[in-house]
Amino acid sequence: MKNKIVIASAFVAASSLATAEIIINDFLSFEGFVDMSYSHTDNDVSGSTDSDNSFGVDQVEINWLFNFDKVSGVIDFAYTGSDASDTPVGSGDETQLEQAYVTYSLEDGTAITAGRFESMLGFEAFEPTGLYQYSLAYDFSFLPGYSEGVKYTYESSDFFFGASLLSSYDNTVGRLGGSNRALSNDPNDALDSDYAVELAASYLLDNITFFLGGYYTDVNSNEADNDGSITAMNAYVTYETGTWLFAGELNAGNNEQGATDTDLYSGLLMANYAYSEVASVTGRVSYESSDADTLELSQTKLTLAHGYAFTDNLFLVTEVSVVDGEIDTAGVETDSESLAGAVELIFAF
Repeated sequence: MKNKIVIASAFVAASSLATAEIIINDFLSFEGFVDMSYSHTDNDVSGSTDSDNSFGVDQVEINWLFNFDKVSGVIDFAYTGSDASDTPVGSGDETQLEQAYVTYSLEDGTAITAGRFESMLGFEAFEPTGLYQYSLAYDFSFLPGYSEGVKYTYESSDFFFGASLLSSYDNTVGRLGGSNRALSNDPNDALDSDYAVELAASYLLDNITFFLGGYYTDVNSNEADNDGSITAMNAYVTYETGTWLFAGELNAGNNEQGATDTDLYSGLLMANYAYSEVASVTGRVSYESSDADTLELSQTKLTLAHGYAFTDNLFLVTEVSVVDGEIDTAGVETDSESLAGAVELIFAF
């Protein structure tokens, strides 16, 4: 959740995992985390099976925080592992400047932000310290990641509104700094835009939060006849009662480039239960689909995760996920299944 109307999630309450600022002086502090994991995946595509093991440091992040009364700023550097698929197309660099922005805040709850910042859309967090599981719900998410521009926000105790005017939108940078190519008809086509607009609003009623947001961006392709536009809507509801947290999300998008018109849909249902002060369990079911002229793909993902906090700063996540997918290429159907298990250790500071 990107706005500051934050539900005190049972997951975070149980684990007490949080990045705590290390204060250098009255104006400067920093925080961050180290995320490492081991995962094993068995894939079955039309009867052909293969397995994959992975162990490594997934992400290291350091956020420098500046505070000068009404003016504050953030510079956010992230190392996103040695896998090339985890870095933007053509970047050739594993270390990224995720965010760099300045915010001017007024006493009435209004703020103006300029620079590079994360999208306001989407229930799931951008960083592993804010997730309820190891994996993300969507493998080919069309929700935006990080963009440069100017953002206006207003917030009160129960209401939030935000509007962003973005000078460009790079679809290759998605959640966790990873590749987000669902918006491109050509996986090797890094897209740019002249402008993008994003709107978001949320309302907190007792223990229920309602969120609605959307964005529009024009697309400039490397090929002149492949220009177009991308639109998306994002809505979610969360409900907290006692040590339970429930969430539901729906996303709908359209990617029109040249002669290709693609409809995109995704959604999730999630429940998190904190059964002790240091442990919680999460169940999630998610669905996503992409429907183009000659290519249709869809998949359903079931995820069960457990979180345990050794200390306020050290957290262990274990997860099992099952994915059932289908690809239809010009009438030829291909079924795929995968079973994945992961163990993740997060150190936050």
